[in-house]
Amino acid sequence: MPAQIEKWVEWMTHMREYKHSTIRFRFNILSSVFSWATEQGLVDANPCRQVTLPVSAARTYRDQRAEVHVPGTETVLAVIAAAPERYRGMLWLMAGCGLRLGEAMGLGRDRICFSRQLIIIDRQVACDRDTGSGRYGSMRLRHTKWREDGEKGRRVPLPDVVALALRRHLRDQVTWGREELLFSNATGTGLLYPYYWYGRIWRPALAAADVEYFKPHSLRHFYAASLLSQGVPVSEVSAWLGHTSVSFTERYYSDLMPDAPDRARLAIDGALGAGRPAVVVAVSA
Repeated sequence: MPAQIEKWVEWMTHMREYKHSTIRFRFNILSSVFSWATEQGLVDANPCRQVTLPVSAARTYRDQRAEVHVPGTETVLAVIAAAPERYRGMLWLMAGCGLRLGEAMGLGRDRICFSRQLIIIDRQVACDRDTGSGRYGSMRLRHTKWREDGEKGRRVPLPDVVALALRRHLRDQVTWGREELLFSNATGTGLLYPYYWYGRIWRPALAAADVEYFKPHSLRHFYAASLLSQGVPVSEVSAWLGHTSVSFTERYYSDLMPDAPDRARLAIDGALGAGRPAVVVAVSA
């Protein structure tokens, strides 16, 4: 079994040329399945433990951080202004509430609470429905990433600037389906497809704003960077982003917390230095 897993890893590395982070992500899923099977007594041991990935976890995490692109505020506002009015609210949700693209596509009217200034994120549009041919790719509306059906979604603060954009959208646009989705396809008859989003909405908006290409996921990075730079606790940012753990958020966005050392120094000086007699240390030239 370990030999088969090694061949699979080699196939992902050399044949598919997946990124290190993608390989480790898929490998970890398989390892989790075998760990569960071991606990249930279905297999004797986890064969993944005998397999060494071509790149260390530390290197993978460094590569992930290097991939984080945070656009500037002027760039974000320019792209939002250049987007079609029908889908402009999606960009506001990604940049102002940290939603993933699929989560913005799956937002319904009943998930917005203007009076309490929050939105509930528990659904997303995904291309993973079984097509019946053995391949996956059909669109469906399902529960959010890393969550099971019936599990409560996360509650995300709704800033005034985003609330204004959503109120404008609900005033000028129609919702679709029994879920009252805010952003349907171009004809208003079904789910919004990612390929349409990228080809007809995102890329033209970047071109109209005259900015170099960056992934829409970077708007989510903008959200995280904006909060962390203002000293919002990483535990709260992690919860609003819907990450599986705070440690993941810290690892992923550690470079976006430049004032963390200053806060650490001030905290220790306050704890150990307040009320203490000054100690003079002579330093020779």
